[in-house]
Amino acid sequence: MSKKAVLITGIAAAAVILGGATVAVAASTQTAALRLPDAGVAAENLDRSLRAATVEAPGDDDDSNLAALSAEDRDKAGNAALAAVGQGTVSEVERENEGGTAYEVEVRMNDGTQVEVQLGTDFQVLSQGAPERDDD
Repeated sequence: MSKKAVLITGIAAAAVILGGATVAVAASTQTAALRLPDAGVAAENLDRSLRAATVEAPGDDDDSNLAALSAEDRDKAGNAALAAVGQGTVSEVERENEGGTAYEVEVRMNDGTQVEVQLGTDFQVLSQGAPERDDD
């Protein structure tokens, strides 16, 4: 056999092995829907032994169904956070749906530390974290 044929055969064998492993992993996980009395439907991932691996109920730290953040709301949230912490730069503004928090703003302070500020729907400060060093 030529070197080219051996190489092609090796690559094909590797592809078959990796494809089989992917199918095996996918087959070992199942998703079940549970209807909860007050929370609607929760998705639950089950491993092969049918033990609960993870549970995600609606409203449990799931911000994916929140409306997109408008530029006006982003500016209002950023300005409210800066007014609370003093000088700095807004590095991130996100919509939140946890514990009454409507917006979470990350502010990078002039000394390099980072502060998280949680705001209500009226852009009032609900809480402010202690300055932390970002190790990134």
